[in-house]
Amino acid sequence: MKFKKYLTAILTVIAVIASVACLTACGGKSDGNGGTAQPTYVVTVNADKPLNLEIGATVDFKQYFTVKDSGGNQIVVTDEMLDLTKADTSKAGTFTVTLTVGNVKKTVTFTVIDDDGGNGGDPISVLAKYADRTTWNFATTLSYTYDGDTYSEYYEHNGNATKYVYDEDGDTYTDYISYDPTADTYYYYSEQNDGSYARYAEGTDDFDQWFWYAAPVDLSEIKDFEFTESNGVYTATKPNDVGKSVIGEYTGISWTAFRVEIQFGNIHSITGEMSDGEKYVYVFSKHGSVSFTLPNVDGTSDTPTTPTGTMDKQTYNPNDFDDERLQDKITKTGDEPDPAIGLSAIGKYHALVIPVQFTDDLIEDGELAKLNVAFNGDTQSTGWQSVHSYYYQSSYQKLDITFDIAGYNIAQNKATFTAPSGDSAYYARQTATDPDTNQKYKNGDNLLLHEALKYYDDVIDFSDYDYDGDGTLDAVYLIYTADIEYDSDDSFYWAYVTWNYEDEQYDETNVFYYLFAGVDFMIESVKDGFVDEEYYPEISGLIVNASTYIHETGHLLGLDDYYDYDDRSGSNEGLGGADMMDATVGDQNVYSKIMLGWVTPQIVVSTKTVTIKSSQTQGDAILIPLNFNNSYFCEYLLIDLYSADGLNAMHASASNSYLYDGKDYGVRIYHVSSSIGNGYSTDYGSFTDNNNTDTSYALIKLVEADGTKKFSNSQGYAADSDLWQAGQKLSTVFPNYTTNAGKKLNFDISIDSVSAAQATITITYAA
Repeated sequence: MKFKKYLTAILTVIAVIASVACLTACGGKSDGNGGTAQPTYVVTVNADKPLNLEIGATVDFKQYFTVKDSGGNQIVVTDEMLDLTKADTSKAGTFTVTLTVGNVKKTVTFTVIDDDGGNGGDPISVLAKYADRTTWNFATTLSYTYDGDTYSEYYEHNGNATKYVYDEDGDTYTDYISYDPTADTYYYYSEQNDGSYARYAEGTDDFDQWFWYAAPVDLSEIKDFEFTESNGVYTATKPNDVGKSVIGEYTGISWTAFRVEIQFGNIHSITGEMSDGEKYVYVFSKHGSVSFTLPNVDGTSDTPTTPTGTMDKQTYNPNDFDDERLQDKITKTGDEPDPAIGLSAIGKYHALVIPVQFTDDLIEDGELAKLNVAFNGDTQSTGWQSVHSYYYQSSYQKLDITFDIAGYNIAQNKATFTAPSGDSAYYARQTATDPDTNQKYKNGDNLLLHEALKYYDDVIDFSDYDYDGDGTLDAVYLIYTADIEYDSDDSFYWAYVTWNYEDEQYDETNVFYYLFAGVDFMIESVKDGFVDEEYYPEISGLIVNASTYIHETGHLLGLDDYYDYDDRSGSNEGLGGADMMDATVGDQNVYSKIMLGWVTPQIVVSTKTVTIKSSQTQGDAILIPLNFNNSYFCEYLLIDLYSADGLNAMHASASNSYLYDGKDYGVRIYHVSSSIGNGYSTDYGSFTDNNNTDTSYALIKLVEADGTKKFSNSQGYAADSDLWQAGQKLSTVFPNYTTNAGKKLNFDISIDSVSAAQATITITYAA
């Protein structure tokens, strides 16, 4: 019966298709007067086909036309539709071909050239016509290889403007580049997530950041280089010189080959090969038929910020100072997420870890013991730090968490929890619908959470894990055995902290924050574990890697990520990877430690010289107010002394270190914007008004000692030059540094002396 049902449906579809086909081909629709109306057609010219032809060329002219009826159905182009009476490729000159269908006509003009592409056999005359940028009108499709993968980008050049189309994280963006000859300045138009555009002028950090990724060809000087010809392909005698001029210059890499293919008086392709084995190939098309308009830009700045006056004098009253920290504020919001704070930032207590295995991925021998090392081990057993030892040291012994591993050092009478509903793929497929947005989201992790809690409900008293007594489990760590999804843009088996809104209680205790991460994070960068030379290079001496669990524990304490989730919105500022809450390296920064109550900075509002110890030993910090409200939740600069020892030592010594290229020491200056008047208002959902992803001002950014912003001279990552050294002054490096309100600072910062142990800094206020 089921077969007959499907067969009937198929026959019905065939009948509908047949009737549509007849309507299109059997005379058209009635005009309402007993006759038949003339069908309407849309004819387009396939302008990517070459309009310049060789003498004697045999051409199928049907390929130049696309015909669709009023319903959008494509009609086959036939010879009968074409007028070829003028078509003659036997001699140089021009002719036209006209297509007629219904009452629509379309004409295309062709040019026959009397040579094999070089206008007299000499390529220089062809290359010379590209010297004038204002005459450019062509498209290029760029294909290039990187680390064995092939990527594609598309460019259209129309005079002084370039259209740039590319994919990023599964989304397609269209950016533009324009040149203003009057100002002798380039501009980059960056498409934002909402479809609007931001325009950045040459010489600004935003321009450098975006233009660095684009690779349009520059043909203005190609005529000045020497080529040799073989079978219509022209090879540069000095490939590195022409490659740098036409495609671009790359540090430590040279161009080893550069070839140009010319067809019918135009460049057909350019191929550049590099010393590292990579290759760039541009294929040219749409000669003479490119047209586009630069987007409108509203409310963006083309020039660096110019101060609009000087900031007001800031006052600090220690008697009225609001000393509340992040967790104090969170418990008083009453907003969503629930005011439960997760793990307490100060105290000695236990936290619950539940290993999760699947029928298709059981926990391996010794893996529970290794998990215990990752959470509770010491320097000798981990090769670096466990979650416990890291936070004990980072907090200056203020936070002392011991982790109970279910089925290992608690509830040993219960075997390791095995997911009961299916294999690992089953949980990755599970979804729920958000009642507010009606959007589906993956919730297999939430299903696992409740299944695991029910499994241990009869042997674990969950109220033991409510250290702050707010009626909610401080946190639950779910550590799964499934393979981590490194290559997915929408990973389920990854590492993250989220929260539960189900009403079910366990031992009369609510469940809110929980962490979801894989056991395989323990073997990243470990010899004979998971090593990737670019992203997870081997770290010598590392035995068990707890870095991911440490980072996610930062979220359970209330900290944001400090990296930028989306470089298509927000300030695009940050820490350049050099932080545990950024690239999962080193210690927590001094702002995080203030927020968690581990550090109390010295607040300076008048001229003063201060000596500070390394943040690895003392947690010293200087706070200089910019827009002060007598609390830590406002705008200010923070200064501390970085040293490549303690919790920074391992990652500082690693190859391709994110910690300032492995620099031994230097002063850090952070710009903090941590107001809380409108928290949770962004898509990112920070407790503070600002974050490092989608707000105009970054929550925390590094003031770079090399004078750049957004790490524009180090490809987005913190460098050794970003640390301040003896003899440097803020006013010398940034003469016009401003507050978020655009007000010039009324003080200067001088770095008097610096060592790995201590630094002396003078803050000088204007009279």
